Amino acid sequence: MEDTIRLYRTLFGNRAYVRSVCEGAVFLAASSIAIFAAVAYATVHASNYVTDFVLSRVGPFNVRFLFIYGTFTAFAITASLLAGRPNRLPFALKAMALFLLVRAVFVALTHLAPSPIDPQKPAPFFNSIFYGSDLFFSGHTGMPFLAALAFWHIPQWRVFYLALTAFFGSVVLLGHYHYSIDVLAALFITHGVFQVSCWLFARDYALFRSSENPAVPRQKRSNRKPRIPAGRPARTLEPFTLHVVGKDDPASGDQQKTGAVKDPKS
Repeated sequence: MEDTIRLYRTLFGNRAYVRSVCEGAVFLAASSIAIFAAVAYATVHASNYVTDFVLSRVGPFNVRFLFIYGTFTAFAITASLLAGRPNRLPFALKAMALFLLVRAVFVALTHLAPSPIDPQKPAPFFNSIFYGSDLFFSGHTGMPFLAALAFWHIPQWRVFYLALTAFFGSVVLLGHYHYSIDVLAALFITHGVFQVSCWLFARDYALFRSSENPAVPRQKRSNRKPRIPAGRPARTLEPFTLHVVGKDDPASGDQQKTGAVKDPKS
């Protein structure tokens, strides 16, 4: 806890960090306005629903509890991860903002009506947030996958968010909240959003990963010593001797045999 407080004091004492957080907050607020406007526009201009290979064979099931409260739970877990390491905050804000902005563009371009779902409607507040014609692409699938890519260097959180991606992908299909193409396309579009975020906000991404060491496999050190067969002494290298031999010296053959060096002056 003391380390976290010290990190907060250090980072918020840095003007560049504070400026980056403010930029991310403003960007996220603007993207939130854009996605709400796109959802409202797509819902008003929605056409008829279409058939789907998966939805025609599965459900719909009443998975409203998992769909709504699972979202709040995932949001709370992610917020705690960001609060515990404030160095993660600037990149997280900007990456989420870019994700919402890209999704707003796709939602505004696609006006399909959702597939028929459970006729029981939730409370008006939840209905305005979670239910609409914002189908392509699935935010419930893309957002945890974005978190998995961001936390890829931490194995336990990478596995957690990948499992969360599969969980929400299944929930939205079982409840007929998204078409299958919305779920599949979300993975590819989200990966592109993450790569663009790493390029645009390279310094923030480096700060995001600054408190952890990347999971790089370590090379195993070999402690084995060279084995010497039992009963045999270790082989030693013989010294190299340079022999000086005259061209017309008849004793050169004897010198080569005995290994003696004859002074050419003698």
